[in-house]
Amino acid sequence: MSRTAGAPAGDGDARPAAGSHSSSPVATPVAPGTRVRPRPAPSPRCSDRQEPRSGPQNVTDGSDSGVVMLDDVGVGTRVREFLLSPPTLLTAAMAVLAVLLNRHRLALDLAGGRLLPVESLGQTWSSYLSSWHPVGGGSAAPAPAAPAVLGMLGLPVGSPAAAVSLLLLAALPLAALAAYRAGRDLPVSRERRALAAAGYALLPPAIAGLVQGRLDVVVAYLLLPLVLAGVAAVLGGGTVRRSAGWLSTAAATALGIAVLGAFAPLLHLMVLTVLLIGFVVVPAPGVRTTRRAMGLFAVVLLPLGLLVPWPAVVIQRPTVLLHGVGAVVPERVPGWLRLLSLDPGGAGAAPWVGVVVLAAAVIALVVRPSWAMLPGLGVALLGAGAVMLLARLPMRPLAGGDPRPGFTGGALLFAGCGLLWIVLLAGRASAPTRRWVLDRWSRGSWGKALSVTPWVGLAALSAAALALGSGGPLTAGPPAGLPVLAPSLAAELARADTSVLVVGAPGEPVRLTRSRTARFGDDDIAPLRATGSRLERVAAALRAGQPGETSAAIADVAATGVQFVVLPTAAQGARALAAAGPLAQPAPRTADGRPVLRVVRPVPGAELLGPALAEQARSGAAPPIEPGVSGVLAPAQPPRVAVRVAPGAEGRLLVVAANDEPGWQASVDGRPVPVVRGWGHQVAIPVPGTPAEVRVVRSDIPRTALLLVQGALLLLVAGTAVPSRRRPRH
Repeated sequence: MSRTAGAPAGDGDARPAAGSHSSSPVATPVAPGTRVRPRPAPSPRCSDRQEPRSGPQNVTDGSDSGVVMLDDVGVGTRVREFLLSPPTLLTAAMAVLAVLLNRHRLALDLAGGRLLPVESLGQTWSSYLSSWHPVGGGSAAPAPAAPAVLGMLGLPVGSPAAAVSLLLLAALPLAALAAYRAGRDLPVSRERRALAAAGYALLPPAIAGLVQGRLDVVVAYLLLPLVLAGVAAVLGGGTVRRSAGWLSTAAATALGIAVLGAFAPLLHLMVLTVLLIGFVVVPAPGVRTTRRAMGLFAVVLLPLGLLVPWPAVVIQRPTVLLHGVGAVVPERVPGWLRLLSLDPGGAGAAPWVGVVVLAAAVIALVVRPSWAMLPGLGVALLGAGAVMLLARLPMRPLAGGDPRPGFTGGALLFAGCGLLWIVLLAGRASAPTRRWVLDRWSRGSWGKALSVTPWVGLAALSAAALALGSGGPLTAGPPAGLPVLAPSLAAELARADTSVLVVGAPGEPVRLTRSRTARFGDDDIAPLRATGSRLERVAAALRAGQPGETSAAIADVAATGVQFVVLPTAAQGARALAAAGPLAQPAPRTADGRPVLRVVRPVPGAELLGPALAEQARSGAAPPIEPGVSGVLAPAQPPRVAVRVAPGAEGRLLVVAANDEPGWQASVDGRPVPVVRGWGHQVAIPVPGTPAEVRVVRSDIPRTALLLVQGALLLLVAGTAVPSRRRPRH
């Protein structure tokens, strides 16, 4: 690395002689009119306020003005400077802590807690692209955008499960680097930025969200600093970095907000609240209003376009705002004092240790108050308001179950960003200090005590994370609390394309899935309201084990294609098996010991009913519980059913093992026929007495058109987010 003294216009760049490794004066003539960029000198330039050095030290005295000083720096010096730089030390320290924190779950198939097992790459994309989902007996509700994000992350590594595991294992260093980069435009030293970034990476709500398998909190943990910094840049009309224009900054911020909204819609709404309030309150002198308004609309509207139709689900079902994306688990809210110390409760949450962050923010406000701290204070107060909303407004999860409060970890992370913003701004070199506070605290040992306070706080956060972060429900392999079928039953379920019904404890959701047990994203597909009530009645009857009610419940789920029923306890399984009679048989237990019932005659795809049963099905009655009273099974895979029926009596009915909802279309021999309802909730098609070909489909045209628009918009936003290398003209 060379350091050259600035030369006047017309002078050339000087180069050392071949084989020279020491500093030496070299003069090189340059053709007149050649423009040369001034280069920094190894020592301060002479100016009016500084006299030139005299004596032998000033080697340039009496020489030509084109003389250049060259300082040859070896590769070892560069490597040493890189290794000892704050971001490198920060990354290394957080990587070591991440390995120690996850020492019991170093694998690529992590699951547990709110993180259900993730499907393969093809299955993940198929689930997102499909317009109909075999969850809860079938639902045409749109899938959340989170599987699409996991599908993109899984492309480089070949598996979304591996991508999610790597993201969880490397969350600490990634979050620290994100927080470090987010403060790059602040007039703060790199050392202070690294300390604040380390404090953000070790916040208690982040560690709790990580060990509890809360992917929504982890994604917010990684993106919040960058998104908030992007919002600040958009409000300022662009960015101070000349390598990136305001348009690319707005596009990158919109892309980050879209990813955040795919997992944590509440935080998406909070970021937009900060943006709108800042646009009205924060002035931007010297910035054109048009540019600022265009950036505002881009950051507000582009994420909604990238997430459509998921925002419509959030508006129709506000419970998604409180619970986010992930499996339904029991929630509890700690006391207000623990919430004040950034403790969200649950595994991995260290009580009271987060108070060091709050104390640091209070000290920063007292010692070095500044108007620039007001945005950080507003962010912290907005996060506190969201915590109160989550704690005081319990709601029923989207997948069913009793009402419960939302997890406060994401809102506490939001508040933590505001508090650390205040702490970081207190370290500005130009920040004014209250004289009486400085005089009092600089005397004696107070000054030294305050200088070591950040290190003590980081040590406390690190110790708490290592002590409590190694446990938790997030594990490698089969997750605790999720029933895992025996390998023979899982293979039979996938081969026959039938369904499994998992009945939990009272107050917990009932999961009905096809060809497999529950996977990531299943609990975030909105079921029909009538479907949730029906499944809860079925689950209550199976848990009670009454003879008549149990037989009716088994017959009901058999008509929807259920082959296996998993019950919560062995006693309930024995009662249900005895009450079901010939409709069910025992099957091997799950990996965690839950009893499994095999349904004797499930309907895999469709069933052709005779005139008598057809009339009973049309009336909305329940399926018969007598084993000999049944129709003819027709192998099919909803939502596409194609069956050729033989000649028979008039008034027959083909009942599909799928819930009836708008969008189903049927035809007999190519002629459209109306779709009716069978057994009170299933798709049914009248069949004539003559031989015919019956087809039942759901149209994918609206979903395909929407996906094309989303893909085009994603390419546009991603391309715009790449900063241009063109330098502005001066």
